[in-house]
Amino acid sequence: MTTLGGAPMMKLAGSVREGVFVYASGWFHRASPMRTFAFPLAFLVFSTISAAADAPLKVGSNLPGPFHPYNVTGPHKQRFHCPVSDHGLEPMVLIFYKNIDFSDPLPNLLKRLDAAIDKNMDLRLGAFVTFLPDNLSDVLGSKEDNQDVNSKNDDARLEMEKKIEQNAADIKLKHVVLGLDNKSDVAKYGLRDDNLITVVLYVKLKIAAVYALPKSDFTDAAVEKIMTDVADKLGAKRK
Repeated sequence: MTTLGGAPMMKLAGSVREGVFVYASGWFHRASPMRTFAFPLAFLVFSTISAAADAPLKVGSNLPGPFHPYNVTGPHKQRFHCPVSDHGLEPMVLIFYKNIDFSDPLPNLLKRLDAAIDKNMDLRLGAFVTFLPDNLSDVLGSKEDNQDVNSKNDDARLEMEKKIEQNAADIKLKHVVLGLDNKSDVAKYGLRDDNLITVVLYVKLKIAAVYALPKSDFTDAAVEKIMTDVADKLGAKRK
């Protein structure tokens, strides 16, 4: 036990990237050198239960839990920050995209999500895209002893970041946040290598819809279905 401002608190192990969880008065706070924020006790409970599920992405199931991508755009730009913890119980669209490829219809999907957020501000809808390039073994950096290898890996990572930033600017995104991560950090989500994109819609940490699509199935028609669910299941009805 420890105290903060005279209040008893209990420390729990959390992510090395964002500090520790601290329990006080029924809420968990994540202590971070950059920022401290709170989320309900229920979040820890659901993530503990869901992480062990055989098929983590099922409609009606709890979200598998937090992950810690490097935020390339958005309010936490150039930081490791968890979009799930940050957004709490509000409606959210999580997108996991294999490699860094902004070919159609991805720009269309991102533009439409951005517009849905903009026109439904009272809903507090959020959207986060995590790019998972095959050649990024660890977004934190290489552990190779060879400094030449480390430098090449760092350069490659910076190029990925620039590409994401440039495409975000070209699409003129205001609300949809883009990030970068390695596959091991999202292993609990059970993403399949043969799928180009996985879209997860959730509210109050419960999965409302899942689209796990190979490249051949990620079409304009699929975007229409996703946006229909964003309206019907997440409540973003203003167009």
